[in-house]
Formats: sequence, structure tokens, C-alpha cells
Amino acid sequence: MSKLLTGQQLRKIFDYYCPFDKDGNLRPAEERMTLVAANSNNWWETRAFVQAAAQGEQSPIIVQFSYNANRKIGGDPTAIFVPEGVTYHANPVTNSARIMSDWLAMEVEAWGANFVAASLDHFKVPKFSPDTEYERAATPIEYEDKIDAALAYLRNQGLDTVAAEVDDDTFSAYANYLRSVEYRNFRADFLDTVTIMRPAWGMIDTEGIPPVLDFVITKDIATGVRVDLNNNDMMLEAELGATGTSGDEVEYEEMSDEQLAEFAHLAACFVAYTGAEGIAYDIGMKHAAKSGEKHPTDIRKLETVQRTIIQETGVYAPFAQHGGTGAADVPRSLIGKTNLNTCFLVAGTQARFKYMNEHADEVYAGDKKICGTDVETHIYLKGVYEEVLRRYEGTGSWQIGPKLAQILSE
Repeated sequence: MSKLLTGQQLRKIFDYYCPFDKDGNLRPAEERMTLVAANSNNWWETRAFVQAAAQGEQSPIIVQFSYNANRKIGGDPTAIFVPEGVTYHANPVTNSARIMSDWLAMEVEAWGANFVAASLDHFKVPKFSPDTEYERAATPIEYEDKIDAALAYLRNQGLDTVAAEVDDDTFSAYANYLRSVEYRNFRADFLDTVTIMRPAWGMIDTEGIPPVLDFVITKDIATGVRVDLNNNDMMLEAELGATGTSGDEVEYEEMSDEQLAEFAHLAACFVAYTGAEGIAYDIGMKHAAKSGEKHPTDIRKLETVQRTIIQETGVYAPFAQHGGTGAADVPRSLIGKTNLNTCFLVAGTQARFKYMNEHADEVYAGDKKICGTDVETHIYLKGVYEEVLRRYEGTGSWQIGPKLAQILSE
């Protein structure tokens, strides 16, 4: 019976394909591999991902569920159409966690896929605004102490410039945010979802959060997972900075040698302090890249930061590439996993749209065969499946099932 990979099994795979040897040299490309991480927004995408992973000698895949997708699947009335006069009486995030974890486990068993891992992706923390009067929640956590601890750590690591960003007013604003109802509810939703889904990987999205507050939040969530839940299995991905979005008109700028060295040290400290086992930062990608839009990877930054993290912490924290749809290339293992979402939504929708256009007369005539579920179970499903196969290209992870079986048995 095929089962989902655990976090420790996923960790073992990442460690085996670490891009650097014991001396810090980059290993040959043929000895490296990047995992495909596919975001699921509906039942058929999940099935297409598992079918692709089960093909032939099998290939690994991480099936991801974002906070936003979970809210929609779970029925959040603020995120979907709701008819007038109907009231929602549940927590959509935990509802979706139950539904999608069961569905994914069922698909894995049904198709005999041996190398599929579940992941939480883009669980976005509430937006921080220093001028907002947050509604205060009851919490036993002394967040002022956590902010003080983060500041002391940063100063001790020579990151005084980062620590200096926090004056008395900023300190108070951070504490008010962390004690807010919004943050408490997010924290509870994330931990509840981890409890229900038992994912191998979990990501908290701290885009737009200032660095010191990012340190505090990430460590707080990590403590929630490791201590409150006693979960030492899930790999926790943390975000330092943010990846852009297609059309935002913000040009990516490469760092100077001095800036890069400082950022690499900051990233290493971030991993060491928070306990994160995976990391994301900007390397020039854009979320929601349109068809034909390609962005080159800042390999210099990627290699420098990933090597520095290992050298300073002794920890290999796989890099999670956000905006993988528009990546011009995928440097194996330097990118531990490439996150893909837009390309699958587009492929499925375009396949459906083409089919409907070709059968427009039948649609308008009310032909059940054309308007029925076959559009989803055949056209949409096949469109997504074929896109998954295309996305395995260049990653080095296609049909490596026998090798993975050997790695996991050792």
C-alpha cells in the first residue's frame, strides 16, 4: 500500500541531493536533483500530480496546498460565491485540511505512487501595519520577551543595522501585532492544519514583514510546531524577503559583493535562530508569470547564500523557488524544490477553453455529453497531467523511483 512521504523521508532525499560536497564545492549537475512542488487548487489537479508521479519507474512530487486554496476549497464565504440567505458555520481552513489530506492519501494509494509528499504553501501571515490599532487577543505568550530575544541575538551576530530598525515605537507596534486577534487566528489555523494534514513540508509566508518581526514570527511558529504539537517531522520553510509578482514593474537588482555577504550571513542567522529547515528569498523570479514570460536565476546569490548557510550553521536548508512557472532554468539542487501553480491552472483552463470553443454549438444546444463531467475528468485532467510531465524536464527528478527507494531504505 502506497503512503505519503513523511517529513523525515523528504529530509533524507534532500540531504542525499545536497548541492555541495563536504568541502563546500558544488557537486556535478548529474549528481543533483530538484523536486517538483505542484500547488493543488482542486481535485483534478491533485489527481494529475499523483498520476504523473506514478508513471513508469515513478518520480517524486510535492503536492502543495496554500492557505488561499484551502480557504476556497473549505468554503470560506469571503473567498467564494455564496447565495443570499445562506450562512457558513465552520472553519474553512480546517475543513479543507480534512478534505484534501484524505483525498491526496486516497489518490496515492489508488495509483500506487510511492514518492508523493504533502506540503502547506503560502500560509500568509496577516499584513503588518505599524499604524493599525489591532484588536487584542488573550494569549499566554510574552511577545515582548520574544522581540527582545531576537534583537539580542541579531546584535550578538553583528547584525546591528538590522536590529537598529526597531525603535521604541516600532517595538510596541510589533508587540501589538503579535498579540492581535488576526495573528492569533492565523497561528491557530496553521497549527490546526499541521495537526490534521501531517504534511512533510510547511511554509509560512512572511512577505512584507520587516526582518526582526520575521525572526520573531518564524521562531514562534516553529516553536508551535515543535513544542506545542510535538511535531519533529515536518520540514518548516521560512521566507526572508519576498518574490515579486508578474506585472509589478519592480526590477530585480543583483547585490554587490558586500551586500551579498551581509545577506548570506543574515540568512544563515535566520535559519539558526528560527530552526527553519527550508528557506525562500528573492532570486529574480515572479509569481504568476504569464505564458512565455521567463526570468533568469540569480545563481551567484543562490550559490553564495546556500553555501554560507551550511558553513555557518551546519544545516542544509533546501531553497524553495517561488514563481517557478516563469523560471528560465532550474539549477539542480541549488533549488531544492521549484514551486509551480500558475502553469497548471493555465494548462488545464486552456485545454478546457479549447474544447469548449470547438464544441460551442453543442454547449449552447445543451448537449449533456459536452457539458458534463467529462470536461473535467478527461480534458482538464489531461491538460494538467501533460504540463506536469513538461515541468519535470531539466529537474533531474524524472523516473528516479528506484534510486529514491534505495536512498530511503538505507
